[in-house]
Amino acid sequence: MLFVGIDPGLTGAGAVLGPQGLRGVFDLPTMPIPGVGPKALVQRKIDGRALLDLLLKTCPAGEARPTIVIEAVGTMGGANNAVQTQGSLLRSLGAIETVAECLKCKVVYVAPQTWKRSYGLIDPNLKHTARKTRALETARRCFPSCTDLARAKDHNRAEAVLLARYAQMEFA
Repeated sequence: MLFVGIDPGLTGAGAVLGPQGLRGVFDLPTMPIPGVGPKALVQRKIDGRALLDLLLKTCPAGEARPTIVIEAVGTMGGANNAVQTQGSLLRSLGAIETVAECLKCKVVYVAPQTWKRSYGLIDPNLKHTARKTRALETARRCFPSCTDLARAKDHNRAEAVLLARYAQMEFA
C-alpha cells in the first residue's frame, strides 16, 4: 500500500512511501499567480498540473492508488497579512485536494499535534526553528539513506516524510 504525506503550503512538500521504503520526496511545485501585482503579499500558487505529474511519476498507473495524507490546516484570526497568508494556505490545500480527487485517491487529514506526538516532536519549550530541526533529524534517523533531507531548509520535506510514515504505521 502506498502513502503520500503532504505538508501543505507554498513551501510545503510531499513524500511517497511504499512497502519497500521511500519512493520519492519533493517540494510542492508552485507557479506565479497570473495577473497578481508586484506588491501583493502572495505571488505564487500550487501548480496542480506539476503536482499531478509528480504523483503519477512516483505512483504509476496500474498500481493501487495511494492514500494521500494531508496535514490538517485551519485558519486563525490576525492581521491583514496573516489573513492573506492563511488564504494562500487554504488555496494550496484546495489545489492538493483537487489533484487527489482527480486521481481518485483516498484522502485522510491528520492534525499536526497527532502525528508529531507519535515522534515526540511536541515540546512547548522548543522554539519554532528547533522544532523544525528536530523533525529533520527524526526523518534522517528513520530514512538514513534519503539524500532529499540533506539541507537545513528541507524541514518541510522531513515533515512530509514523517507524515507518510505515520500514515503507514496507523492505516496500513
